[in-house]
Formats: sequence, C-alpha cells, structure tokens
Amino acid sequence: MGVPVVTLAGETWGARMSASILTAAGSTELIAHSPEEYVAKVMALANAPARLAEYRASLRNRLLASPLMDVEAYTRNFEAAMRDAWRRWCAQSSA
Repeated sequence: MGVPVVTLAGETWGARMSASILTAAGSTELIAHSPEEYVAKVMALANAPARLAEYRASLRNRLLASPLMDVEAYTRNFEAAMRDAWRRWCAQSSA
C-alpha cells in the first residue's frame, strides 16, 4: 500500500482488477493501454525518485480514503443490488 504499481489494462482478471484499484485510488496515470505505454510509464517512474517518494508517502492514505475502502457505502450498494435482484426474480416468477 505504498509501492506504486503500473498495470497494463486488458482482458484478464488481474489486468481488470489492478486497473479498477488504481482508478479507485485516483491513480489512473499508472494504467497503461499498450505494452509500449507500459514500458514508458515504468521507465519514467523508475527515473523519477522524487515522484516515487511522493507515491510512497501518499498512496496508503489515498487508497484508504478512496471509495474502494468505504465499507459502509459498499455494503449499502451491495444490499440494494441484492434487493433489486430479489424483486426482479419475484416479478419474473409471478409472471
């Protein structure tokens, strides 16, 4: 939670999950959309010690303050989705 991760957005679960986490943490600049962009982002980050230090100092708090860590909102949204699924199932079953 303090080490920046560059990800290559793609079709695999890991690519989608890491892009989702970076988006929730407000770090979309770490998401690459091609292998060439991935290498460029990694190289730029590796050659910027001050930027790396800023990430290391701020990433944990950014992630903790992100919607990803908002358990109450996640729970409310999940409960609402389950209620909606139940209502749709009941409506379909009675039709």
